[in-house]
Amino acid sequence: MDAGNSSGEENANLYLRGVGEGRAGEVLNGEGLLEILDVFGEDGLRSYILGHVEGVADAIEDTEG
Repeated sequence: MDAGNSSGEENANLYLRGVGEGRAGEVLNGEGLLEILDVFGEDGLRSYILGHVEGVADAIEDTEG
């Protein structure tokens, strides 16, 4: 695998990591996002961000529900 690319399994793991961090209320920071981009590429970064947004949405639903 080349640097800056990610496999489907890695994308799934990044998504789940994003969900967990989003639910925990962690804030996205530019340095961390750039590190993910450098190592896993655009697809990996997209997976992480989508997971993070989903985690934040889940946390909001939990507090409202």
